[in-house]
Amino acid sequence: MAIRNIYLKIEQLPGYSPVEPSGHAAANYRRDCMRNPGHEDGTIPLAEVDARRLTALIYREYLDPGYLLPKPDKLVLTDINEPVFAHRVPGTVIYTHPGDHLHIKVVNGDTMPHSFHVHGLSYGIDSDGSWPFGTQSTDGRRSDKICPGQYWVYHFTITDEMKGAWPFHDHARHIAESINRGLFGGIVVLPRAHRPPHRMVLPPMVASYLKSKFEDLKLDHDDHERDDRDTEPVAHDAPAPAAVLLGSHGGHEHGVGHVLTGPIDFDLRARRDFLEEWSQLHYAHHRPPHTEILHVPMFIHQMSKVKGAAAFNKSPFSPGDAPFEVVFGAAGTFGYHCEIHTSMQGTVVVEPGGLAEAVVAIIDADPMNMRFDPLEVHIQPGGKVRWTAGTVHTHTVTENGAGLPSLCLNGRSFIGNTPTIVAHAGQTIHWYVFNLDLGVGWHNFHVHGQRWKFANETIDSRSIGPAESFVVETTAPPVILLPADIAATQDPKHRPRDARAYHLRGDFLFHCHVEMHMMQGLAGLVRSKQTVWLTADQARRLRAESGLALDDGSNTCPTVDDHRCEEFNCGKWELVPGATDVCMMHAILLPNTQRVLLFGYGDTRDDLSRVWDYSTAAGSLVTPPNQPFDVTIPLHSRPMANIWSAEHAFINDVAGTVLVHGGFTPRESFSFDPATLQWSRVVPTTDERFYSTTLTLADGKLMTLFGSASKSIEIFDPSTGTWAPPVATPGTMAHHQYYPWTYQLPSGKLFIAGPHEPTQRFDWTTGVMNVESFPTIAGNRSTGGERGTSVLLPLRPPSYTPQVLIAGGDPAPAQQTAEIIDLSVATPAWTALPNLNRPRMHQVNTVLLPDGRIFLAGGIDGMDGGPAEIFDPRNPGAGWELCATMSIPRGYHSAAILLADGSVLMGGDRPGAWKSGETTAHERYFPWYYPLARPEISAAPTSVGYGTSFDIQTPTPAGITEVVLLRPGAVTHGWNQSQRLVECVRLGNTATAVQVQAPPNGNIAPPGYYLLFILTGARIPSSGRWIRVI
Repeated sequence: MAIRNIYLKIEQLPGYSPVEPSGHAAANYRRDCMRNPGHEDGTIPLAEVDARRLTALIYREYLDPGYLLPKPDKLVLTDINEPVFAHRVPGTVIYTHPGDHLHIKVVNGDTMPHSFHVHGLSYGIDSDGSWPFGTQSTDGRRSDKICPGQYWVYHFTITDEMKGAWPFHDHARHIAESINRGLFGGIVVLPRAHRPPHRMVLPPMVASYLKSKFEDLKLDHDDHERDDRDTEPVAHDAPAPAAVLLGSHGGHEHGVGHVLTGPIDFDLRARRDFLEEWSQLHYAHHRPPHTEILHVPMFIHQMSKVKGAAAFNKSPFSPGDAPFEVVFGAAGTFGYHCEIHTSMQGTVVVEPGGLAEAVVAIIDADPMNMRFDPLEVHIQPGGKVRWTAGTVHTHTVTENGAGLPSLCLNGRSFIGNTPTIVAHAGQTIHWYVFNLDLGVGWHNFHVHGQRWKFANETIDSRSIGPAESFVVETTAPPVILLPADIAATQDPKHRPRDARAYHLRGDFLFHCHVEMHMMQGLAGLVRSKQTVWLTADQARRLRAESGLALDDGSNTCPTVDDHRCEEFNCGKWELVPGATDVCMMHAILLPNTQRVLLFGYGDTRDDLSRVWDYSTAAGSLVTPPNQPFDVTIPLHSRPMANIWSAEHAFINDVAGTVLVHGGFTPRESFSFDPATLQWSRVVPTTDERFYSTTLTLADGKLMTLFGSASKSIEIFDPSTGTWAPPVATPGTMAHHQYYPWTYQLPSGKLFIAGPHEPTQRFDWTTGVMNVESFPTIAGNRSTGGERGTSVLLPLRPPSYTPQVLIAGGDPAPAQQTAEIIDLSVATPAWTALPNLNRPRMHQVNTVLLPDGRIFLAGGIDGMDGGPAEIFDPRNPGAGWELCATMSIPRGYHSAAILLADGSVLMGGDRPGAWKSGETTAHERYFPWYYPLARPEISAAPTSVGYGTSFDIQTPTPAGITEVVLLRPGAVTHGWNQSQRLVECVRLGNTATAVQVQAPPNGNIAPPGYYLLFILTGARIPSSGRWIRVI
């Protein structure tokens, strides 16, 4: 029988973090290559690194009975992320064969009692190690409770039926607590004919040092120190046994050795430092050839420190529970997390100037995006934070003082830190899988691209319970499956002369398939490598068909576009190059052009307007040849020209003239010609119109209502260029004042949707009468100025049902809510829509997209502009979809407007920063459909009459399912006074055209210019083409 002496010592690893196990090892840590929530940039924040820190415990294996030098071998030879032995969890894996007899001496270098318990092997009760059922020696030592500074020798016999993988761990007291600090390992019993992994060849100065200390110490690196004697090597001048047990041979600043007493042996310390540095050299360890079996022990476990006291803790926090409230006294920063779903993390910053109260919601409907919302809140000393429970799952709200637990593979969490096993395609891998997570959670082991036999079935996943283990054999997968014709040329006999070698690599996941566990870092990689021989044509073909994953030799997270799918499904933002000159407080799309009229503040300047031309990709800013200042009476009167906070609408003429009036020059009126870019003066209104609303009516006249202190309407007749005398509104409408959200309905009536309640519908043609009131759910959506937004939803035949949406605003009930009203029913009433994903209190804008969806952006104050949101009226129950994030926050005095190509331009002031829009870049939003193959309008009429049929020439008429008219925008203060989408009736197709019918009347589509769009069945729109409806 072969007797093997094995020397283990229980030691601490202070400051160990599973996401940064070593600050100076060859591998880079603090990575999450899967970019899980909170790690979207692929890195792990330092605060999280520290929150996961603990004083780890390990069974460290030593080379010698004097416990002088640790065994430096890697756990997995080809794990390129494995820390050096001095910073590794677990401490060791022991390989053995049937016929071996193991004498495992365990010294306790910790400050607490521990023991050693092995599964699956043959032993007596003296070697079971389970408290309190062990044995005691005559000198008072116990097998089940090794006191600090003491030891026990455990004896095990290995037979053939024990082939497999067996865990070992502490079994004294508080078993899970010790295991969760890393105090475990594994014994692998190999078949007699199988070779274990090659041992590291010790550098000569280390080997000679050990030889000088211990007579007959065997350092044969391939037989595991197989020793047929049952005696230990004789020490020459090694430290005395008592001193060894106390660790007096010296500590190690890198974590090797737990120093209790005694002087430092500087010679020994130098040897250890050298051994640690040497073991980090890539050539120090054996590099298995393609034909060699890879031995891969893989431990699934948890790491967490001994629980401290959390500053606050709500556990459990279940759906339906009352809110959890904490009052914070002194200033400071408090990180917290959910102990059940550890990717959920948040921060409370207590500082002067913070809020008196903040609310944090637990969002958990989507298991891939469970989070605290918002992630960070700022409150004042003495302020309160209230957490509301999730709606689906149970959580905790636990301050980080209690430590953040980590789900680990071999002591590490998250891909980039966890094992990356390098193998060659076709190479055999022996997995020794251990589950040392003794909690109530459930795990399994799943490998990508690999499989094994189990119970006469081929599988690729297997469940594993606490303290269970198993062995499976897989084959490293190919990086690429070559087409048959290219595969045939890989044989050197058939290889083309101009073929060259391409070295490929592919990263294949292995992980626990409990999704939340994988998101919490319980995943690793098999990096499969493959060499193929290709001609240049073959390489081009493979790149086009499947991609060619070339091996660049790096070990970095893959470079990916985090927003790729977001851009495809939701679009993307891009900054608009060039100066802005004026604040985009007002934006008007100019008919028959690719231009937008912009203007803003006019209190200290006279050149307050610009035209942005987007006919080129970069766009350009044009200064009109004149300004309102140049046409005032008296001439050049700044107060008479200040159209800041004006209102605007389109005149139904060939030019597409814009009428602008009111604002800080409350009675003055001007027109703007889209073709000549010339401003002209128009006769003034009778009443003052600061912040009024102006719209084009069914007969082509224009109406303005409310604004300033006016409680009246006035009608402008383009044929005479004059305003009719004001018509008073009844006292029941006196609450309307600034920018009332007013729509002309298909019935001819007008409807005011806010921002103040009640909302109202009324007749107006023979005086304002028949006023009906409809209270909203959230109440007013603006206090001072305008903050919320409103939009008339698409009008579609045959009924052209009018529905109006309102959203956002600065009063608390309105900030994150949205409502809708159907004005076609007998008794209209506002109903709640799903809430917005973010509160929008700083002036939010809505834009009708040609695909019929509603685009909402702005109103968020922060480092960036927050995400846009999309609402689909055809699927209202789906609520608001989070989309691309603006880089610049937009608030009061901002605007967003649809361009003819289907993109959206947004600009204006930052929240709370008046006139910042004059120097802040605009942004342009490109919706999901923008980069796709879009239908084309090759020809269409320039004008159509109501109810008439017309043809739209297109190369793909059979693929067109929808035709819409979209009225150009005229927007300010979150309120677009002009936009309206009307679907046309489709009559049929010809081989080259879609035949449609124009809207029936001006109540449905007020006369003037529209953008004509054709759409596919997938709702992909063409670019817009100008057409006039008359």
